[in-house]
Amino acid sequence: MRNDISHGEFAELAKHAYVQVARESFTLPNRKMTHSRVAVLTGLNRKEVVRLTQLGPERIRPRKGTTNRALRVVTGWLTDPAFLDEDKKPAPLSSVKGKEPGFHALAARYSGDITARAVLDELKRLGIVDMDENTNEVRLIEQGYIPQNDLPEQLEIMGVCAGDLLNTMVHNLENDREHDGYFQRQLVHYDIPEKTVT
Repeated sequence: MRNDISHGEFAELAKHAYVQVARESFTLPNRKMTHSRVAVLTGLNRKEVVRLTQLGPERIRPRKGTTNRALRVVTGWLTDPAFLDEDKKPAPLSSVKGKEPGFHALAARYSGDITARAVLDELKRLGIVDMDENTNEVRLIEQGYIPQNDLPEQLEIMGVCAGDLLNTMVHNLENDREHDGYFQRQLVHYDIPEKTVT
């Protein structure tokens, strides 16, 4: 509610997620997944399953994929030795194609088929990079992909993080944690000085 997501919008996303997971994870061996079986698994009626299947995820989440591409570029910049300086920090990159180390090479390696210009424009818009117009150098000014001024992007990242946590918890509930568990911990400390917290 704080982010202006109505019950109807949330319910639509949840129903689509149920249909998608049913189709991807609950197929029977040598059997075709039918709308009727998806309806049985999800509790939705068959008509609703057909509607959601025909609608497709791109109609529900039109921004899908944006976060992952930009995130991959920033992660590559933070970790790939080809784009780090002598102190193993993100090096300034030339925005001029062909100059090394260059932003074009970084984008080509990590953004898939998205052009370097499109990725750069998006990172600039989100305040993650800064560009010196005199030297044509691009600098990473945030140590991670945190879109401060883009609420839909922030919500998508929240969804990815929550999904990872829930998948880990489900895995651990369904498997022997001692031998096949995923790492999931919460750290609580009562003696942190208030000035450190703030």
